[in-house]
Amino acid sequence: MNTVLAPSRRRPGFSLIEVTLAIGILGMAILSLVGILGSTFQQVDEIMQTNRALSGVTRLIGALDNPRSIVYLDASADSNPANTKYIHQGLQAKLDPFPAVAASNFDIAYRLLAPANTANNAVWLYVYDRKMVTAVADATSAGSSVNYNLYSNPSAMEVASCAGNADNFGPIAANTRNVVGTPMRVRLTLSKLLVGQRFQIDTATGEPGAQKWATGTALPVDPNLYALAYLPVVAEFFPHDYANSTVFKAREETPILVQNIIISR
Repeated sequence: MNTVLAPSRRRPGFSLIEVTLAIGILGMAILSLVGILGSTFQQVDEIMQTNRALSGVTRLIGALDNPRSIVYLDASADSNPANTKYIHQGLQAKLDPFPAVAASNFDIAYRLLAPANTANNAVWLYVYDRKMVTAVADATSAGSSVNYNLYSNPSAMEVASCAGNADNFGPIAANTRNVVGTPMRVRLTLSKLLVGQRFQIDTATGEPGAQKWATGTALPVDPNLYALAYLPVVAEFFPHDYANSTVFKAREETPILVQNIIISR
């Protein structure tokens, strides 16, 4: 008796063309996903930088209303963590030339910003979060040791001027000032809201003169000869990458945030 064997059922494999197509489709899907994630991460970073700049606007407005709170870092103080010099002290001859007579906050801010009539004459300031670290004596030890609690102390937003160091806020200064996160550099120039305004007092009449302000026009050096009750400026915020000032002043950059600020008398 002859036994008839059923043919074996073999599962056919994938051809080389099918494997190639599958790999290509998978690769395209991965590339699309990577592109979506990359743009998402970029948008998140831009949102974080914008939020940081918005917080910096509030602090900058307060600093310009009270310029005596702006820290001044010169060539030596930028590496000195105990620096307590402020801008009206570091630039006293320019901003507060008559210390015997208390200058108003507006007069100090005016003397600082009045020369910024063009982009080349812009005033640069830095806004950053600073970890406030204070020394606390250790009462439990027999000696006179001092502890620094880096984790429990709060942070505060600070505005600084580095005019004494070529307008440059370097990594050493950031380290000694206990900077948290990325600093923002701010370019301040006079606003076009001044265009067409009679800005100068006529010394003969004591009234605003006939001359009207145009872009690039110099303001009076003496704030008492400035006719308006306010000084409008434009603040442009950029993320600070610790580049040298000669580099970032020369290159074209798109600001994260542009804000008009009005400083009142």
